[in-house]
Amino acid sequence: MRWIICLFPFWLTAQQSRVFDQDFRFRDGVYLSHDALLTNAPDIAWSQIAGEMVQLAEDYRLQIDGFGYKQGTHPTPYAISLDGQPYLFVRADAKRGFHEFAGLRERGRYATMRYDTLVHTRQLMKAYNPATGYAFREAWVERDRTRSLDRIVNMETGDRIPLELPVIRRIVSTEQDLVRALDRTDPAEREKLLRALKIYNVRHPLLLPAPQANR
Repeated sequence: MRWIICLFPFWLTAQQSRVFDQDFRFRDGVYLSHDALLTNAPDIAWSQIAGEMVQLAEDYRLQIDGFGYKQGTHPTPYAISLDGQPYLFVRADAKRGFHEFAGLRERGRYATMRYDTLVHTRQLMKAYNPATGYAFREAWVERDRTRSLDRIVNMETGDRIPLELPVIRRIVSTEQDLVRALDRTDPAEREKLLRALKIYNVRHPLLLPAPQANR
């Protein structure tokens, strides 16, 4: 009996690296680490996730009520991908029983995301006597308020940093035209900050999966 052995080059099964831009699609599934996301290799299939999902694609938000795994024990996901769109884990609400994920908006070496967080505040409230002008009663009032956060995600490291003028200026410091433009930009002009970041990403593209991952 003769055995015929067929050897296939490894590159036939490896993923081809592509620029990480708005057209890049991640494989659907659950990613347990940033490294898994960079190699576009989900650790767990969608079919192994328990819970009821609500996807708000236009708002770059995804929530899973009653999140869990059907089999085995695994840590909280680092990210999940649905329809090719990556969503990074941002918080778990124990009271309401859901896990929340925020989608990447700007794509590139420095991606962006926006999500809500609860901020606990404590304020001293006083009641004044209109006749004397003196406070006759005071009490501390505690409240939880929702606050939107804008973050830049360094896709090489996974670090999340504030989307602020000084941060972006530091990122684009090698691009003198962008630095000059930012010097004339008000810190509150969010669209101009995002534009500078987008131009930098185009000039310094990030390939995914990383070339070394395909070797």
